[in-house]
Amino acid sequence: MFYKTKLDLLDSLDLTVMKTIYADIQPYIKSYSFEDGITLEITHRAFCDKEANMEKNHYVRIDDSIFIILDLKEWSDYLELYLYQCKPDFASGASS
Repeated sequence: MFYKTKLDLLDSLDLTVMKTIYADIQPYIKSYSFEDGITLEITHRAFCDKEANMEKNHYVRIDDSIFIILDLKEWSDYLELYLYQCKPDFASGASS
């Protein structure tokens, strides 16, 4: 794998950078369906070294986009993260 894309792990409260790592980011399509007809489309997945702070529902920043980790798979020597891209104005709510 090619860990060449910068991925910032963000604090869930104020979206400040807690740690920066490098990951292999790939386009990916997967749907999660919930009750009441809500469906979320996963648009990217990331492969990275195992990190203690990586958990479901944490936020990450790739370039100028913020994603939430909706799911992750732990393999023997790396993690596979399934990322949902937040709306572009998502981060503006954290600073108010």
